[in-house]
Amino acid sequence: MLLDGFSKLTGQDFPVLQEIKLMWIYARLFILATAVAFAPLWVSAQEDVYEPRIESRNALVAIALQKAENQAADSAFDESRGTYRKALQDIYKAIDNDPKNPTGYLHLGVARLGLGEYLAADSAFDQAEVLYPPFFDEQGGTGAFRENGWIDAYNEGITALDTGDNDRALEYFAIANIMFDKRPEAFLNLAATYANTGKMDASADAWKGAIAVIDSPDSRPRDEETRLNWVNRYRPMALMNLAQVLASSDRAEEAIAIYREVLEKDPDNDRARSGLAIALGQSGQAEDALSVYDEILNSDDAPPLDYFNAGVTLYGAEDYDRARIAFEKVLAGAPMYRDALQNLAQTLALSEAYEDQLPHTEKLLEMDGYNYLAYQMHIRALSQSGRGEEVAALLAKMQELPFIVDNLQLQPRSDGGRVLGIVANKLLEEGASVTLKFSFYDSQGNELTTQDVSVQLGAVDVAQQFQATVDTEVGVMGYSYEVIN
Repeated sequence: MLLDGFSKLTGQDFPVLQEIKLMWIYARLFILATAVAFAPLWVSAQEDVYEPRIESRNALVAIALQKAENQAADSAFDESRGTYRKALQDIYKAIDNDPKNPTGYLHLGVARLGLGEYLAADSAFDQAEVLYPPFFDEQGGTGAFRENGWIDAYNEGITALDTGDNDRALEYFAIANIMFDKRPEAFLNLAATYANTGKMDASADAWKGAIAVIDSPDSRPRDEETRLNWVNRYRPMALMNLAQVLASSDRAEEAIAIYREVLEKDPDNDRARSGLAIALGQSGQAEDALSVYDEILNSDDAPPLDYFNAGVTLYGAEDYDRARIAFEKVLAGAPMYRDALQNLAQTLALSEAYEDQLPHTEKLLEMDGYNYLAYQMHIRALSQSGRGEEVAALLAKMQELPFIVDNLQLQPRSDGGRVLGIVANKLLEEGASVTLKFSFYDSQGNELTTQDVSVQLGAVDVAQQFQATVDTEVGVMGYSYEVIN
Protein backbone atom coordinates (compact mmCIF):
# COMPACT_ATOMS: atom_id res chain seq x y z
CA MET A 1 0.00 0.00 0.00
CA LEU A 2 1.86 3.01 -1.24
CA LEU A 3 0.58 6.54 -0.88
CA ASP A 4 1.96 9.45 -2.83
CA GLY A 5 1.33 13.16 -3.09
CA PHE A 6 3.47 14.19 -0.14
CA SER A 7 5.25 17.52 0.14
CA LYS A 8 8.52 18.07 -1.68
CA LEU A 9 11.81 19.46 -0.47
CA THR A 10 14.43 20.74 -2.97
CA GLY A 11 12.78 18.84 -5.77
CA GLN A 12 12.69 15.45 -4.04
CA ASP A 13 9.53 13.49 -3.38
CA PHE A 14 9.15 12.71 0.29
CA PRO A 15 9.39 8.91 0.66
CA VAL A 16 6.00 7.25 0.61
CA LEU A 17 4.51 4.83 3.09
CA GLN A 18 6.22 1.48 3.20
CA GLU A 19 4.26 -1.46 1.90
CA ILE A 20 2.80 -3.57 4.66
CA LYS A 21 3.30 -7.20 3.69
CA LEU A 22 0.56 -9.70 4.17
CA MET A 23 1.02 -12.48 6.68
CA TRP A 24 0.58 -15.34 4.30
CA ILE A 25 -0.19 -18.87 5.49
CA TYR A 26 1.34 -21.77 3.64
CA ALA A 27 0.61 -25.21 5.07
CA ARG A 28 3.79 -26.92 3.91
CA LEU A 29 3.02 -30.30 5.41
CA PHE A 30 0.83 -32.39 3.21
CA ILE A 31 -2.50 -33.41 4.67
CA LEU A 32 -2.96 -37.16 4.34
CA ALA A 33 -6.30 -38.48 3.19
CA THR A 34 -7.97 -41.10 5.31
CA ALA A 35 -9.58 -43.78 3.19
CA VAL A 36 -13.30 -44.20 3.72
CA ALA A 37 -14.46 -47.79 3.62
CA PHE A 38 -16.99 -48.71 0.98
CA ALA A 39 -19.44 -50.19 3.42
CA PRO A 40 -22.66 -51.30 1.71
CA LEU A 41 -25.58 -49.06 2.56
CA TRP A 42 -28.50 -51.41 3.02
CA VAL A 43 -31.35 -48.91 3.34
CA SER A 44 -34.94 -49.76 2.67
CA ALA A 45 -36.46 -47.49 0.07
CA GLN A 46 -39.60 -45.58 0.91
CA GLU A 47 -42.15 -44.43 -1.62
CA ASP A 48 -40.91 -41.36 -3.57
CA VAL A 49 -37.75 -41.11 -1.39
CA TYR A 50 -34.56 -41.94 -3.26
CA GLU A 51 -32.50 -43.44 -0.49
CA PRO A 52 -29.18 -45.20 -1.25
CA ARG A 53 -29.63 -48.85 -2.14
CA ILE A 54 -27.05 -51.56 -2.73
CA GLU A 55 -27.98 -53.95 -5.51
CA SER A 56 -25.79 -56.63 -7.04
CA ARG A 57 -24.18 -54.29 -9.56
CA ASN A 58 -23.42 -51.67 -6.90
CA ALA A 59 -22.01 -54.29 -4.55
CA LEU A 60 -19.54 -55.46 -7.20
CA VAL A 61 -18.61 -51.85 -7.98
CA ALA A 62 -17.92 -51.16 -4.29
CA ILE A 63 -15.53 -54.12 -4.20
CA ALA A 64 -13.73 -52.87 -7.34
CA LEU A 65 -13.41 -49.36 -5.94
CA GLN A 66 -11.97 -50.67 -2.70
CA LYS A 67 -9.45 -52.69 -4.73
CA ALA A 68 -8.42 -49.56 -6.65
CA GLU A 69 -8.03 -47.64 -3.38
CA ASN A 70 -5.81 -50.40 -1.97
CA GLN A 71 -3.67 -50.38 -5.11
CA ALA A 72 -3.18 -46.61 -4.80
CA ALA A 73 -2.24 -47.02 -1.15
CA ASP A 74 0.43 -49.54 -2.24
CA SER A 75 1.75 -47.04 -4.83
CA ALA A 76 0.53 -49.23 -7.69
CA PHE A 77 -0.89 -46.16 -9.40
CA ASP A 78 -1.09 -47.56 -12.96
CA GLU A 79 -2.99 -50.60 -11.77
CA SER A 80 -5.21 -48.40 -9.62
CA ARG A 81 -6.16 -46.14 -12.52
CA GLY A 82 -6.90 -49.18 -14.66
CA THR A 83 -9.17 -50.58 -11.98
CA TYR A 84 -11.00 -47.24 -11.63
CA ARG A 85 -11.52 -47.03 -15.41
CA LYS A 86 -12.82 -50.58 -15.57
CA ALA A 87 -15.16 -49.86 -12.65
CA LEU A 88 -16.60 -46.87 -14.54
CA GLN A 89 -18.12 -49.20 -17.12
CA ASP A 90 -20.02 -51.07 -14.41
CA ILE A 91 -20.97 -47.84 -12.64
CA TYR A 92 -22.65 -46.42 -15.73
CA LYS A 93 -24.50 -49.71 -16.27
CA ALA A 94 -25.71 -49.55 -12.66
CA ILE A 95 -26.89 -45.96 -13.13
CA ASP A 96 -28.69 -46.86 -16.36
CA ASN A 97 -30.37 -49.77 -14.60
CA ASP A 98 -31.41 -47.70 -11.54
CA PRO A 99 -31.11 -43.92 -12.32
CA LYS A 100 -32.85 -42.86 -9.10
CA ASN A 101 -30.38 -44.67 -6.84
CA PRO A 102 -27.91 -42.15 -5.31
CA THR A 103 -25.42 -44.97 -4.65
CA GLY A 104 -24.55 -45.10 -8.33
CA TYR A 105 -23.62 -41.43 -8.38
CA LEU A 106 -21.64 -41.80 -5.15
CA HIS A 107 -19.62 -44.57 -6.82
CA LEU A 108 -19.23 -42.45 -9.95
CA GLY A 109 -17.81 -39.59 -7.87
CA VAL A 110 -15.40 -41.91 -6.05
CA ALA A 111 -14.09 -43.33 -9.34
CA ARG A 112 -13.65 -39.86 -10.82
CA LEU A 113 -11.72 -38.79 -7.72
CA GLY A 114 -9.49 -41.81 -8.07
CA LEU A 115 -8.68 -40.66 -11.61
CA GLY A 116 -7.99 -37.08 -10.46
CA GLU A 117 -11.08 -35.75 -12.28
CA TYR A 118 -12.23 -33.41 -9.51
CA LEU A 119 -14.95 -31.44 -11.28
CA ALA A 120 -16.52 -34.57 -12.74
CA ALA A 121 -16.48 -36.07 -9.23
CA ASP A 122 -18.14 -32.93 -7.84
CA SER A 123 -20.91 -33.19 -10.44
CA ALA A 124 -21.51 -36.83 -9.56
CA PHE A 125 -21.69 -36.06 -5.84
CA ASP A 126 -24.05 -33.17 -6.59
CA GLN A 127 -26.40 -35.58 -8.34
CA ALA A 128 -26.27 -38.03 -5.43
CA GLU A 129 -27.11 -35.21 -3.00
CA VAL A 130 -30.00 -34.02 -5.20
CA LEU A 131 -31.51 -37.49 -5.05
CA TYR A 132 -30.81 -37.87 -1.34
CA PRO A 133 -29.83 -34.63 0.50
CA PRO A 134 -28.86 -36.33 3.79
CA PHE A 135 -26.16 -38.25 1.90
CA PHE A 136 -23.58 -35.51 2.59
CA ASP A 137 -23.70 -36.02 6.35
CA GLU A 138 -24.04 -39.79 6.54
CA GLN A 139 -21.15 -42.08 7.40
CA GLY A 140 -19.56 -43.22 4.17
CA GLY A 141 -21.58 -40.60 2.30
CA THR A 142 -20.61 -37.86 -0.13
CA GLY A 143 -19.24 -35.48 2.52
CA ALA A 144 -16.45 -37.84 3.57
CA PHE A 145 -15.39 -38.44 -0.04
CA ARG A 146 -15.64 -34.74 -0.84
CA GLU A 147 -13.24 -34.01 2.00
CA ASN A 148 -10.79 -36.58 0.68
CA GLY A 149 -11.06 -34.87 -2.72
CA TRP A 150 -10.44 -31.55 -1.02
CA ILE A 151 -7.29 -32.95 0.56
CA ASP A 152 -5.96 -34.22 -2.76
CA ALA A 153 -6.66 -30.95 -4.58
CA TYR A 154 -5.27 -28.88 -1.72
CA ASN A 155 -2.02 -30.85 -1.75
CA GLU A 156 -1.80 -30.36 -5.52
CA GLY A 157 -2.06 -26.61 -4.89
CA ILE A 158 0.68 -26.68 -2.26
CA THR A 159 2.96 -28.61 -4.62
CA ALA A 160 2.33 -25.99 -7.31
CA LEU A 161 3.18 -23.19 -4.86
CA ASP A 162 6.42 -24.89 -3.92
CA THR A 163 7.43 -25.01 -7.59
CA GLY A 164 6.42 -21.38 -8.21
CA ASP A 165 3.46 -22.23 -10.45
CA ASN A 166 0.92 -19.74 -9.12
CA ASP A 167 -1.65 -20.31 -11.87
CA ARG A 168 -1.75 -24.03 -11.18
CA ALA A 169 -1.93 -23.36 -7.44
CA LEU A 170 -4.90 -21.05 -7.94
CA GLU A 171 -6.64 -23.69 -10.04
CA TYR A 172 -6.27 -26.43 -7.45
CA PHE A 173 -7.16 -24.30 -4.42
CA ALA A 174 -10.34 -23.22 -6.24
CA ILE A 175 -11.11 -26.86 -7.05
CA ALA A 176 -10.58 -27.81 -3.40
CA ASN A 177 -13.19 -25.26 -2.36
CA ILE A 178 -15.63 -26.58 -4.97
CA MET A 179 -15.17 -30.12 -3.69
CA PHE A 180 -15.58 -29.24 0.00
CA ASP A 181 -16.16 -25.74 1.37
CA LYS A 182 -16.15 -26.61 5.05
CA ARG A 183 -12.47 -25.92 5.75
CA PRO A 184 -10.61 -22.59 5.48
CA GLU A 185 -7.08 -23.61 4.47
CA ALA A 186 -7.63 -23.59 0.70
CA PHE A 187 -9.39 -20.22 0.94
CA LEU A 188 -6.42 -18.81 2.87
CA ASN A 189 -3.86 -19.97 0.34
CA LEU A 190 -6.10 -18.92 -2.53
CA ALA A 191 -6.34 -15.42 -1.03
CA ALA A 192 -2.58 -15.17 -0.51
CA THR A 193 -1.78 -16.37 -4.01
CA TYR A 194 -4.27 -13.98 -5.59
CA ALA A 195 -2.66 -11.10 -3.68
CA ASN A 196 0.84 -12.19 -4.74
CA THR A 197 -0.30 -12.10 -8.36
CA GLY A 198 -1.93 -8.67 -8.03
CA LYS A 199 -5.57 -9.85 -8.11
CA MET A 200 -6.68 -7.90 -5.07
CA ASP A 201 -10.46 -8.07 -5.47
CA ALA A 202 -10.28 -11.85 -5.89
CA SER A 203 -7.97 -11.99 -2.87
CA ALA A 204 -10.46 -10.04 -0.77
CA ASP A 205 -13.26 -12.44 -1.74
CA ALA A 206 -11.12 -15.41 -0.75
CA TRP A 207 -10.20 -13.90 2.64
CA LYS A 208 -13.92 -13.32 3.22
CA GLY A 209 -14.57 -16.93 2.22
CA ALA A 210 -12.09 -18.18 4.81
CA ILE A 211 -13.68 -16.07 7.54
CA ALA A 212 -17.16 -17.25 6.57
CA VAL A 213 -16.08 -20.90 6.83
CA ILE A 214 -14.50 -20.37 10.23
CA ASP A 215 -17.62 -18.60 11.50
CA SER A 216 -20.05 -21.14 10.04
CA PRO A 217 -21.66 -23.70 12.35
CA ASP A 218 -21.47 -26.10 9.38
CA SER A 219 -17.68 -26.00 9.15
CA ARG A 220 -15.83 -29.26 9.73
CA PRO A 221 -12.77 -28.98 11.95
CA ARG A 222 -11.25 -32.36 12.73
CA ASP A 223 -11.28 -31.77 16.46
CA GLU A 224 -11.51 -29.06 19.10
CA GLU A 225 -7.83 -28.22 18.80
CA THR A 226 -8.27 -27.61 15.07
CA ARG A 227 -11.33 -25.44 15.69
CA LEU A 228 -9.46 -23.30 18.21
CA ASN A 229 -6.57 -22.91 15.78
CA TRP A 230 -8.99 -21.68 13.12
CA VAL A 231 -10.61 -19.22 15.50
CA ASN A 232 -7.56 -17.96 17.36
CA ARG A 233 -4.95 -18.01 14.59
CA TYR A 234 -6.47 -18.16 11.13
CA ARG A 235 -9.40 -15.79 11.67
CA PRO A 236 -7.37 -12.83 13.05
CA MET A 237 -4.79 -13.33 10.31
CA ALA A 238 -7.49 -13.43 7.63
CA LEU A 239 -9.09 -10.26 8.98
CA MET A 240 -5.79 -8.38 8.95
CA ASN A 241 -4.94 -9.49 5.44
CA LEU A 242 -8.45 -8.68 4.22
CA ALA A 243 -8.13 -5.16 5.61
CA GLN A 244 -4.75 -4.65 3.96
CA VAL A 245 -5.97 -5.93 0.60
CA LEU A 246 -9.05 -3.70 0.77
CA ALA A 247 -6.92 -0.66 1.61
CA SER A 248 -4.56 -1.41 -1.29
CA SER A 249 -7.57 -1.65 -3.64
CA ASP A 250 -8.92 1.84 -2.86
CA ARG A 251 -11.57 0.33 -0.60
CA ALA A 252 -10.46 2.21 2.49
CA GLU A 253 -13.90 2.50 4.08
CA GLU A 254 -14.27 -1.28 4.08
CA ALA A 255 -10.75 -1.64 5.47
CA ILE A 256 -11.53 0.79 8.29
CA ALA A 257 -14.45 -1.36 9.43
CA ILE A 258 -12.25 -4.47 9.49
CA TYR A 259 -9.45 -2.76 11.42
CA ARG A 260 -11.93 -1.48 13.97
CA GLU A 261 -13.29 -5.01 14.41
CA VAL A 262 -9.76 -6.30 15.05
CA LEU A 263 -8.98 -3.53 17.53
CA GLU A 264 -12.24 -4.07 19.39
CA LYS A 265 -11.06 -7.58 20.29
CA ASP A 266 -7.34 -6.82 20.41
CA PRO A 267 -6.83 -3.14 21.40
CA ASP A 268 -3.04 -3.56 21.67
CA ASN A 269 -2.64 -4.76 18.07
CA ASP A 270 -0.03 -2.34 16.69
CA ARG A 271 -0.40 -3.54 13.11
CA ALA A 272 -4.15 -3.01 13.14
CA ARG A 273 -3.75 0.41 14.71
CA SER A 274 -1.22 1.49 12.10
CA GLY A 275 -3.34 0.03 9.30
CA LEU A 276 -6.38 1.90 10.60
CA ALA A 277 -4.49 5.18 10.55
CA ILE A 278 -3.34 4.58 6.97
CA ALA A 279 -6.87 3.70 5.85
CA LEU A 280 -8.31 6.74 7.59
CA GLY A 281 -5.80 8.91 5.77
CA GLN A 282 -6.70 7.28 2.46
CA SER A 283 -10.39 7.95 3.02
CA GLY A 284 -9.81 11.64 3.73
CA GLN A 285 -10.32 11.39 7.49
CA ALA A 286 -7.03 13.12 8.26
CA GLU A 287 -7.89 14.28 11.76
CA ASP A 288 -8.96 10.80 12.83
CA ALA A 289 -5.77 9.39 11.31
CA LEU A 290 -3.63 11.85 13.23
CA SER A 291 -5.34 10.93 16.49
CA VAL A 292 -4.46 7.28 15.89
CA TYR A 293 -0.86 8.23 15.17
CA ASP A 294 -0.83 10.12 18.46
CA GLU A 295 -1.51 6.81 20.18
CA ILE A 296 1.34 5.22 18.27
CA LEU A 297 3.78 8.02 19.17
CA ASN A 298 2.83 7.76 22.83
CA SER A 299 3.99 4.14 22.87
CA ASP A 300 7.62 3.09 23.14
CA ASP A 301 7.38 -0.44 21.78
CA ALA A 302 5.59 -0.11 18.44
CA PRO A 303 7.29 -1.61 15.36
CA PRO A 304 9.62 0.81 13.51
CA LEU A 305 7.39 0.72 10.42
CA ASP A 306 4.46 2.02 12.47
CA TYR A 307 6.54 4.99 13.60
CA PHE A 308 7.73 5.46 10.01
CA ASN A 309 4.19 5.60 8.63
CA ALA A 310 3.17 7.96 11.42
CA GLY A 311 6.09 10.23 10.55
CA VAL A 312 5.16 10.28 6.86
CA THR A 313 1.57 11.23 7.63
CA LEU A 314 2.58 13.89 10.17
CA TYR A 315 5.12 15.30 7.71
CA GLY A 316 2.40 15.52 5.06
CA ALA A 317 0.24 17.39 7.57
CA GLU A 318 3.17 19.80 8.18
CA ASP A 319 3.29 18.72 11.82
CA TYR A 320 7.08 18.69 11.85
CA ASP A 321 7.54 18.50 15.62
CA ARG A 322 5.67 15.23 15.90
CA ALA A 323 7.09 13.94 12.60
CA ARG A 324 10.55 14.43 14.12
CA ILE A 325 9.57 12.36 17.14
CA ALA A 326 8.26 9.60 14.89
CA PHE A 327 11.40 9.38 12.75
CA GLU A 328 13.65 9.51 15.79
CA LYS A 329 11.74 6.53 17.20
CA VAL A 330 12.23 4.68 13.92
CA LEU A 331 15.98 5.15 14.14
CA ALA A 332 16.04 4.18 17.80
CA GLY A 333 14.57 0.82 16.77
CA ALA A 334 16.34 0.49 13.40
CA PRO A 335 19.50 2.64 13.32
CA MET A 336 20.41 1.79 9.70
CA TYR A 337 17.02 2.61 8.22
CA ARG A 338 18.29 5.03 5.56
CA ASP A 339 14.83 6.18 4.46
CA ALA A 340 13.88 7.26 7.98
CA LEU A 341 17.24 9.01 8.35
CA GLN A 342 16.64 11.07 5.21
CA ASN A 343 13.09 11.83 6.33
CA LEU A 344 14.33 13.03 9.71
CA ALA A 345 16.92 15.25 8.03
CA GLN A 346 14.25 16.75 5.75
CA THR A 347 11.95 17.34 8.72
CA LEU A 348 14.70 19.12 10.67
CA ALA A 349 15.60 21.20 7.60
CA LEU A 350 12.03 22.42 7.25
CA SER A 351 11.99 23.17 10.98
CA GLU A 352 15.25 25.16 10.52
CA ALA A 353 16.83 23.00 13.22
CA TYR A 354 20.15 23.04 11.36
CA GLU A 355 22.44 22.18 14.25
CA ASP A 356 20.32 19.12 15.01
CA GLN A 357 20.21 18.21 11.34
CA LEU A 358 23.97 18.18 10.70
CA PRO A 359 24.87 14.81 12.31
CA HIS A 360 22.01 13.16 10.44
CA THR A 361 22.94 14.47 6.99
CA GLU A 362 26.58 13.62 7.72
CA LYS A 363 25.58 10.01 8.46
CA LEU A 364 23.27 10.01 5.43
CA LEU A 365 26.20 10.93 3.18
CA GLU A 366 28.20 8.03 4.65
CA MET A 367 25.40 5.61 3.80
CA ASP A 368 24.26 7.21 0.53
CA GLY A 369 27.25 9.11 -0.84
CA TYR A 370 25.81 9.89 -4.28
CA ASN A 371 22.64 11.57 -3.03
CA TYR A 372 22.26 15.15 -4.30
CA LEU A 373 19.56 15.94 -1.75
CA ALA A 374 21.80 14.90 1.14
CA TYR A 375 24.58 17.18 -0.17
CA GLN A 376 22.19 20.09 -0.60
CA MET A 377 20.72 19.73 2.89
CA HIS A 378 24.14 19.34 4.50
CA ILE A 379 25.60 22.33 2.64
CA ARG A 380 22.71 24.54 3.69
CA ALA A 381 22.90 23.39 7.30
CA LEU A 382 26.67 24.07 7.39
CA SER A 383 26.08 27.57 6.04
CA GLN A 384 23.26 28.31 8.49
CA SER A 385 25.31 26.95 11.39
CA GLY A 386 28.27 29.29 10.79
CA ARG A 387 30.51 26.65 9.20
CA GLY A 388 30.76 28.33 5.81
CA GLU A 389 34.44 27.41 5.41
CA GLU A 390 33.37 23.79 4.82
CA VAL A 391 30.81 24.64 2.17
CA ALA A 392 33.08 25.27 -0.83
CA ALA A 393 34.86 21.92 -0.62
CA LEU A 394 31.61 20.00 -0.19
CA LEU A 395 29.95 21.91 -3.04
CA ALA A 396 32.86 21.08 -5.35
CA LYS A 397 32.62 17.41 -4.37
CA MET A 398 28.91 17.37 -5.15
CA GLN A 399 29.45 18.95 -8.58
CA GLU A 400 32.12 16.38 -9.42
CA LEU A 401 29.85 13.39 -8.83
CA PRO A 402 29.91 11.34 -12.07
CA PHE A 403 26.36 10.13 -11.42
CA ILE A 404 23.72 10.39 -8.72
CA VAL A 405 21.64 7.79 -6.91
CA ASP A 406 18.10 8.94 -6.26
CA ASN A 407 14.57 7.92 -5.23
CA LEU A 408 15.80 5.16 -2.92
CA GLN A 409 13.10 3.28 -1.07
CA LEU A 410 13.19 0.21 1.14
CA GLN A 411 10.34 -2.29 0.94
CA PRO A 412 10.89 -4.59 3.92
CA ARG A 413 9.54 -8.12 4.27
CA SER A 414 9.52 -10.54 7.16
CA ASP A 415 12.02 -12.68 5.22
CA GLY A 416 14.15 -10.06 3.48
CA GLY A 417 13.44 -6.91 1.56
CA ARG A 418 13.88 -4.91 -1.61
CA VAL A 419 15.47 -1.54 -2.40
CA LEU A 420 14.25 0.44 -5.40
CA GLY A 421 16.04 3.44 -6.88
CA ILE A 422 17.46 5.16 -9.94
CA VAL A 423 20.93 6.09 -11.17
CA ALA A 424 21.20 9.25 -13.29
CA ASN A 425 24.28 9.95 -15.42
CA LYS A 426 26.06 13.30 -14.92
CA LEU A 427 29.59 13.16 -16.33
CA LEU A 428 30.16 9.69 -17.79
CA GLU A 429 29.90 8.37 -21.33
CA GLU A 430 26.57 6.90 -22.33
CA GLY A 431 26.70 3.12 -21.92
CA ALA A 432 29.17 3.21 -19.04
CA SER A 433 28.43 0.78 -16.22
CA VAL A 434 28.51 1.36 -12.46
CA THR A 435 28.25 -1.25 -9.73
CA LEU A 436 26.73 -0.51 -6.33
CA LYS A 437 27.42 -2.87 -3.45
CA PHE A 438 24.40 -2.79 -1.13
CA SER A 439 24.66 -3.88 2.49
CA PHE A 440 21.45 -4.90 4.28
CA TYR A 441 20.91 -4.68 8.05
CA ASP A 442 18.53 -6.02 10.69
CA SER A 443 16.69 -3.86 13.20
CA GLN A 444 19.73 -3.79 15.50
CA GLY A 445 21.96 -2.47 12.73
CA ASN A 446 23.77 -5.79 12.18
CA GLU A 447 24.75 -6.58 8.61
CA LEU A 448 22.71 -9.45 7.18
CA THR A 449 24.05 -9.76 3.65
CA THR A 450 25.31 -7.81 0.64
CA GLN A 451 24.35 -7.66 -3.01
CA ASP A 452 26.05 -6.09 -6.03
CA VAL A 453 23.86 -4.22 -8.49
CA SER A 454 25.23 -3.18 -11.89
CA VAL A 455 23.53 -0.36 -13.79
CA GLN A 456 24.29 0.66 -17.36
CA LEU A 457 24.05 4.43 -17.69
CA GLY A 458 22.09 6.29 -20.32
CA ALA A 459 22.71 9.76 -21.66
CA VAL A 460 23.46 12.65 -19.32
CA ASP A 461 20.54 13.38 -16.95
CA VAL A 462 18.73 10.20 -18.04
CA ALA A 463 17.74 7.98 -15.12
CA GLN A 464 17.99 4.18 -15.09
CA GLN A 465 15.87 2.22 -12.63
CA PHE A 466 17.27 -0.62 -10.54
CA GLN A 467 16.32 -2.84 -7.64
CA ALA A 468 18.16 -5.01 -5.15
CA THR A 469 16.18 -7.88 -3.62
CA VAL A 470 17.44 -10.19 -0.87
CA ASP A 471 16.01 -13.13 1.05
CA THR A 472 17.09 -13.39 4.68
CA GLU A 473 15.96 -15.20 7.80
CA VAL A 474 14.79 -11.92 9.35
CA GLY A 475 13.34 -8.75 7.89
CA VAL A 476 15.62 -6.12 6.37
CA MET A 477 15.33 -2.89 8.35
CA GLY A 478 18.18 -0.85 6.88
CA TYR A 479 20.65 -0.55 4.05
CA SER A 480 23.59 1.40 2.68
CA TYR A 481 25.77 1.15 -0.42
CA GLU A 482 29.21 1.86 -1.77
CA VAL A 483 30.42 2.19 -5.35
CA ILE A 484 32.86 -0.59 -6.33
CA ASN A 485 33.11 0.13 -10.06
